[in-house]
Amino acid sequence: MYSATPELSETTSMATSAQNLSQIIDELLLAKPGNRADAIKLLADKGLLPKKLLEAPKASKVSRFASKAAEDFAEAKGITIPEDFKGTAANDKISVKDLKALAEPPKKKIFASPGAQQFARDNGIDIETCVGTGENGKILLKDVKALVTAPAAAAEETPDDKVKISPSAAKLMKQHGWDEDDVSHIQGSGKNGTLLAKDLAEMVKEALEEEDGETTDPESDED
Repeated sequence: MYSATPELSETTSMATSAQNLSQIIDELLLAKPGNRADAIKLLADKGLLPKKLLEAPKASKVSRFASKAAEDFAEAKGITIPEDFKGTAANDKISVKDLKALAEPPKKKIFASPGAQQFARDNGIDIETCVGTGENGKILLKDVKALVTAPAAAAEETPDDKVKISPSAAKLMKQHGWDEDDVSHIQGSGKNGTLLAKDLAEMVKEALEEEDGETTDPESDED
């Protein structure tokens, strides 16, 4: 008696499924829905579909970040990412380097000669307050010196301050488009204060770094 119950239940279940399937076929032949969505709606209204088939599939969440480290970095720093922002990692995903660039605004490029920038740094002068008198408004050393007090500026521009330049230093200056005004703030280490090529090492390094920053694309770094 007990062993017959499962067989009866299974037979009843099969009969019910067959009956439902037959009804589903009849409904589809009669209504002739034009697409799958219409067919599902028709059968759902008739109560002929199981609940699982009616549940909308859960959309998988696609992360905008290239790595978990990038996601954690954005959360820790509270970085707001623009909707249209595209990362430099594969498939436009956002890397840690991209987030650092968002967190730190790009440095404003100052249109000034190296000598003017060096003099401004050495004397604590805000070079952005200078009005450039060079070509296309370029800030020259003399423009920065004009912001210094009159006695100090006069002392800087005395004839005794004329720069003595060695041939090797002159060659370097020509390569970088510098004039005497650009290097007048540097104390030469040669005889009688003559400016040598080694005295321009720091300026050359800064110039090369600046040129490299303008021509090199940032690399994708997921840290």
